[in-house]
Amino acid sequence: MLTKAKKIELVAELSEILKNSPNILFVDFAGLKMDEISSLKKDLKKEGIGFKALKKSLLGFAFGKSGKGPFDLSSHKGSVAITYGQEESGAIAAKIINNFSVRSNKLAILGGFLMGEKMMKDKVVMLAQLPSREVLTAQFLHLLMSPISGFARVVDAMAKKVI
Repeated sequence: MLTKAKKIELVAELSEILKNSPNILFVDFAGLKMDEISSLKKDLKKEGIGFKALKKSLLGFAFGKSGKGPFDLSSHKGSVAITYGQEESGAIAAKIINNFSVRSNKLAILGGFLMGEKMMKDKVVMLAQLPSREVLTAQFLHLLMSPISGFARVVDAMAKKVI
């Protein structure tokens, strides 16, 4: 059992994380084994994303101290952890957690704050399933190039018919 001093320290640490991190995801990790949690933490750490398991009551107090709008997890029955990071880490964290949850069927995204905006589970999962920026850029360039390359093929075929 945590002492009151330790709880106060944890709430202060959590409120700092909530204040300073624009990207925070809440996940239910009930049923995960310790080696699975370690593997997930390692994958997140490679991308500069933190992972912290906590009590929901302490999270409620931390929300109060941070000044960030609350995210109601009181009705959730399982264990809760947060992932947190800076800048573009929200989409990366969502992808890592979503891929891990597909593999393990034990991890679930509950929602969170991405770039400071509150998002529920369905929006976070939708964001996680989007292709990466590089893939989207390549697809966009392909769309831009396809009419030009089609036109070039038609002109080339016409030139070959004439000759």
